[in-house]
Amino acid sequence: MNSIRKILVPIDDFRNCQDTVDLACYWAKKDGAKIIFCYVAIPPLPPTAYYVRSEIDEMIVQEQVEFRQVVPTDSTLEYHHEFLRGNPGPEIVKLAVGQNCDLIIMATNGRASMVRWILGSVSEYVIRHSNCPVLSVKLMAAELDSESSCESATDAWHQAGNASSNGLRNRFEKSPFVTAAMSHVVPIHDYDLMLDAIKALTIARATAAPVVDSLGNSIGILTETDIQRYLQLNQRLIDHDESVLDEVFEFDEFGLRSANQTKFYQVTNHMSSPAVTVSSDATCFATEQLFSKNPELHHLIIVDGNNKPIGVVTLNQLNSIRRWNLAEGVSA
Repeated sequence: MNSIRKILVPIDDFRNCQDTVDLACYWAKKDGAKIIFCYVAIPPLPPTAYYVRSEIDEMIVQEQVEFRQVVPTDSTLEYHHEFLRGNPGPEIVKLAVGQNCDLIIMATNGRASMVRWILGSVSEYVIRHSNCPVLSVKLMAAELDSESSCESATDAWHQAGNASSNGLRNRFEKSPFVTAAMSHVVPIHDYDLMLDAIKALTIARATAAPVVDSLGNSIGILTETDIQRYLQLNQRLIDHDESVLDEVFEFDEFGLRSANQTKFYQVTNHMSSPAVTVSSDATCFATEQLFSKNPELHHLIIVDGNNKPIGVVTLNQLNSIRRWNLAEGVSA
């Protein structure tokens, strides 16, 4: 690894961040690097009777106060704080690029759950999409369970608040973005062979994958339904079923079948297009509404700020988030 000049340290849990801070200080002192602490506040859901504007404003101010109390253990180290709002994963990656960071050090919990919740999904997103190395500090379940009596992961704030504010913060923190529910699926290219695409989806245990062109732009989606249709056509071709020829061979300008059937074996000939996309900043609620308005959809492609596909989400995955929230008493 080359000399480290800037270290980004995303903070999520003010009470359990000391190991992460200590490790960042070690690397910063070793290489004379600057530490950038960042905290991403998740915007609240659309206003309802449950939310009181003054309480939300007070909560944000309190978050900023607590965040600025996170400092290096070595007073000689250079550092500053970045308080952001938005979807944590994309915002952290964007900040790392903007600040030209050489290393990201962040915590990830040690629990394996049905839904890779808040920190889990954020750390996974950052590891997959960061341009610089990511060093994760694993918080083991035993350490987290020691805090289980707290009303949230940032109970230091709750101790100063009342029951109403505590509930508000819990709902505020856990309002999920669609990236918490999506599957991280590597895009496939339109010129890839179907057999290679099928193998990739099988290894990833995915039901669909975004299809991109040579520039990485989303142009479609390959689903299990598309694959089944391809396999049926291919079997008919193997069985010398003449009725399938019109579906396999292309026609030239004179209405004659082309002798080249190469394109039949490529993804571009079997993908569904155009595919419906949704921004990584969209909430699970907004994405669920999109499914409701388009009942024929089974998958949506999640794209980043550059309109590049980063994953796929299904209605079942969103329902899993909803069931999780209901179990936790959280509004999705």
